[in-house]
Amino acid sequence: MTERRGPWVRHSRVPLCATPRLTAYRDEVTLPHGMRGTYDWVQVPDQVRVGALVNGALLVVEQFHYLTGPMWQLPGGSMDPADRSSRKAAERELVEETGYRDGRWYDRGSLRALPGLTPAQVHLWSTIDPAWSRAAPEPEEADLVVRRVTLNEAVFAVRDGRLRCAASAALVMMLALDRGP
Repeated sequence: MTERRGPWVRHSRVPLCATPRLTAYRDEVTLPHGMRGTYDWVQVPDQVRVGALVNGALLVVEQFHYLTGPMWQLPGGSMDPADRSSRKAAERELVEETGYRDGRWYDRGSLRALPGLTPAQVHLWSTIDPAWSRAAPEPEEADLVVRRVTLNEAVFAVRDGRLRCAASAALVMMLALDRGP
């Protein structure tokens, strides 16, 4: 099972722990400097974040996270196995968390938020002028509050630490620089 990955060589892989949310692995590797060692990493589902502009205002959600406490971030979450694409996941998450759907959608690329820990990506999307229907938050999102803020306020929220989700911050900055989708 030897596999070369750039200057690294993987010799074996052992799952350490598996839960419905993640699987942790330990790989036996030869490191770039030639010594053998181990590399622990985590497989988690890809994520999505959505920058939704409604009448010029950006939708931001505020929620208390178990590990990090209260924070602002853009609507989003994990991709489900049933999602056919990151856009479908983004559309689903936007409706669940905010009640908004449709609009004009734009693919904003993807980021790897923790490349030393997981290969998971965060897919970034934006939509302009989605229509409101009805939110359907999941039970664990009962404390979620939807806010409408200007792009300038969202940028200040990144700077002052209210908006601490890295992928959300990157997407806010993209939108602010573009002043568009």
